[in-house]
Amino acid sequence: MNDIIQQIIFTGRVLHELKLVSSHGGNLSIKDGEYLYITKTGRMAGFLTEEDIIKLPIYKETEQDKEASIELIVHRQIYKDNPSINAVVHAHPITATALGYFLREFIPMDIEGELFIKKVPILEVEKPSASLELAIGVSKLFQEGYKICIVKNHGSFSIGKTINEALKYTSTLENSAEIFYKWMSLKKMQS
Repeated sequence: MNDIIQQIIFTGRVLHELKLVSSHGGNLSIKDGEYLYITKTGRMAGFLTEEDIIKLPIYKETEQDKEASIELIVHRQIYKDNPSINAVVHAHPITATALGYFLREFIPMDIEGELFIKKVPILEVEKPSASLELAIGVSKLFQEGYKICIVKNHGSFSIGKTINEALKYTSTLENSAEIFYKWMSLKKMQS
């Protein structure tokens, strides 16, 4: 098993253990030159095997595309538009996703959030899954320098030079969202 596949399997397990995805939610990819390794559609992130990951070209569609995650269009667009990005993590962090219904952007109040993710845009698109509109919107946010974004009604996308970096941004987002939510709840109780 090559190192890229091992990294994807490990990251999927961490996402599952931290409850950043549901049993069959989320998807992961790592760029390898003109190709990307991506999780297949409908796979359990916490229990990935080598057979659950497929290698596809970035710049052309193939017959095998239908085996890949339905978010392949988003991963490809990110890599095409942002050559310095080597990994993408798409997750469904519960608190961060919930905040996406009420905020236009999320600004963490905790030190770790301020340090790693600073400000998180919330993207609202008509079709928030597997659409060209989503792919272009998310990719544009990363071109503007963001490391992670929340897609309203869907979840988060994060990027990194490594998949571990993208995982760090996803984990930090949910941790910061939990702190913010609890702070708001406690503040409301004092009123």
